[in-house]
Amino acid sequence: MKVFSVTIQDDKEHMFMELLNSVSFVKKIEAIPDDENIPQWHKAILDQRLQSESEDYLDWETVQTEIDANMV
Repeated sequence: MKVFSVTIQDDKEHMFMELLNSVSFVKKIEAIPDDENIPQWHKAILDQRLQSESEDYLDWETVQTEIDANMV
């Protein structure tokens, strides 16, 4: 299966989505937020955290288990 990223003009979005919805072989349509809406300082923090590979972070399953245990 192939995945494509397409950039279109804002005023053409409705027409483009109608076209995609009319094609039977398109399996999933997902809008991806524009990176320009993320402040540069926030990107820098995320990049730093991704590069750190720190053991200080917990995976979601562990966090969810702890939350569930504390809700009782």
